[in-house]
Amino acid sequence: MNAQNVRAMNLSLATGVLMLVAKWIAFGLTGSSVIFSDAAESVVHIVAVWFAWYALRVGAKPPDADHPYGHDKVSFLSAGIEGGLICIAAIVIIISAVQKLIIGVELQKLEIGMSITAGAAIVNLALGLYLLRTGRRNRSLVIEANGRHVMTDVWTSAGAVVGLFVAQWSGLLWLDPVIAILFGANIIREGGNLVMISVRGLMDTADPVLLTNTQKILDDYCTVHGCTSHRLRLRTSGNMVHIDYHLLVPDDMRMQDAHELATVLEDKIKTSFDCDAEVFTHLESFSQPEGHV
Repeated sequence: MNAQNVRAMNLSLATGVLMLVAKWIAFGLTGSSVIFSDAAESVVHIVAVWFAWYALRVGAKPPDADHPYGHDKVSFLSAGIEGGLICIAAIVIIISAVQKLIIGVELQKLEIGMSITAGAAIVNLALGLYLLRTGRRNRSLVIEANGRHVMTDVWTSAGAVVGLFVAQWSGLLWLDPVIAILFGANIIREGGNLVMISVRGLMDTADPVLLTNTQKILDDYCTVHGCTSHRLRLRTSGNMVHIDYHLLVPDDMRMQDAHELATVLEDKIKTSFDCDAEVFTHLESFSQPEGHV
């Protein structure tokens, strides 16, 4: 298990709990719909971080008899659940804001509430940038998805402060729930993006960039060594990339030479990725029937 990923997730969980307490205090003091949206999103964040924390540990388990390809795909499941929870929180925020528009808006102690919310936004900004950087560096979808969620929280908090300032300055208190509705719509968009990432990963949707780069390595290598390739397939599974292809060699090439040729090519492909890669080569001769697998 990557120590940096574990440290990042532990920090996210601890910070999330502190931010949750601060935001609910701010909401209790002000009664603001915008701050409520921020606080409600933090509740979802805690649940999502806990699941991501669990998924990180499951995904680090080595392959076993029941999971011969490992447990990496749990990261896509984690991202999907986090995205779904974000969307649920956004719906709750929008419903609450609409109710405030109907029954009327009452705000109080805005200065204290805005100060607490602004402080939470600054803390979450630092945390979110750290999580995104760590997730991308270690190719961890779990950490990166968590970082995106935290950054959504940052924009919600920042918008809450700006919205409350404008509402207080102008006296147009109805701006508070209206801005909360806009934030809810943006949160739904972010949650939907995470759900789509999850669906693409679980459905083994090919990454066109990785596929193109791998095909170029195959073509260049085959041109130099007088062989060809076809049936390249590639899929990502959390921190692991799985590649398989058919390598066609001259009919008179010794098996030992063909195996060595394939081994060198596999190593070249593995080193081209900035994450763990598993490469399988199926050897064929030039005279092999095209439809034979």
